[in-house]
Amino acid sequence: MKWLFIDHEYHKRTGSVKFFLDIVRKSYSVDEHYYNRYYRTQAEKIAADYDGVIIWEFPISRNKFFFRGKKNVFVPMYDNEWASYWQWKRIAWSGMGVISFCDKVTEHAKRCGVKNILAVRYFPNPSDFPHEEGESKRVFLWERGDISEDTVKKLFPAELGYTFDVKKGNEFLSREEYLSRIAACEIVVAPRRKEGIGMAFLEAMAMGKCVVAHNDATMNEYIKDGVNGILFDADRPIAIAESQVLSVRSNIHAIKEQLYGVWIEDMKKICDFIFTQKPCAPSLSNRLKILLSYPMFLIEGVCYKIKAKLKKEAFK
Repeated sequence: MKWLFIDHEYHKRTGSVKFFLDIVRKSYSVDEHYYNRYYRTQAEKIAADYDGVIIWEFPISRNKFFFRGKKNVFVPMYDNEWASYWQWKRIAWSGMGVISFCDKVTEHAKRCGVKNILAVRYFPNPSDFPHEEGESKRVFLWERGDISEDTVKKLFPAELGYTFDVKKGNEFLSREEYLSRIAACEIVVAPRRKEGIGMAFLEAMAMGKCVVAHNDATMNEYIKDGVNGILFDADRPIAIAESQVLSVRSNIHAIKEQLYGVWIEDMKKICDFIFTQKPCAPSLSNRLKILLSYPMFLIEGVCYKIKAKLKKEAFK
C-alpha cells in the first residue's frame, strides 16, 4: 500500500515529523510532498498514484480538504485551527481518519461528531539524549515569540541567583550544540503558550530537566504541576519557589520512563489505525452538508482571527 505524506516544508527543515514517518514506513511505502504556503499544496495531481494520503497539521485546502475516493488520515495540531467548529463538522462528515496527539483536540473533535479518531501521546526515548547534571539555577529559554526573556526573569529573579541562557529565534545551532546548552541547565522554560506536540519541552523532560510551561495544552497534558514539571500563567507570571524545582528534579527521572512507556504502546496503534481506514466516500447528504457549511467555516475563521488579535492587544 502506497501513502503520500503531505506537510509544510518547515517541518522538513526541522525534522520534527521524522519520528512519525519512521513508524509508518515500518509497514507502508511512503513518499513525501512538502509545500510552502498554507492551503496551496498543489497535491491533487500528485496524489492520484497513491492508495491514501496522510495530511499533517493543515488541511490541503479550505474547500477541497480531503481526497475523495482515497484513504485519508489527518493529523491536527493544537496550535493551529484546532478549535474550529465547522471545520471539524466537515471532517466528521467526510469520514477522514484522525490521529490526535493532544487530548484537548481529541475531545473537541469528538464533540463535533468525529468518531474515526485515534488518540496517542508522544514522548521521546530518554536514552537518545545526554543526561548531564547542569547548573541548578541556570535557566534555558528558546525565545520564539510566545514566552519572552522578561517573563522568564519574573519567574526566576536574577537577584535570587538565577542565570539565563537564551537562544534567540534567529540563532542557528546544530543539534549537538542545542542539546549541549540545555544539558548545562537544570531548568528549561517551554518556548510557546500552546503546542501541537511540543518537541522542545518533551526533549527537555526526556533529558531529566525541570520543565516550566504555560498552563495550556499540550504541556499541561504531560506536566502535573509541582510533580514532574511546573505550570504557570504567562499573562501573570510570578516567582517560582526553589522548593518546587527541587521536587520536580527528584521525580522526573522515574516519570520520564513512564511517559516513554505509554508512547511505546501508543506507537503500536498507529499503523493498525491507518490500515483500517476506508476510502473517503461521503454520502450525498454529507456532501451537501460539507458544501453548505463552507461559508460558516470561513466566517468562523475571520471571527477567530479578530478575537485573537484583540486578545493579543489587550495584554500588550
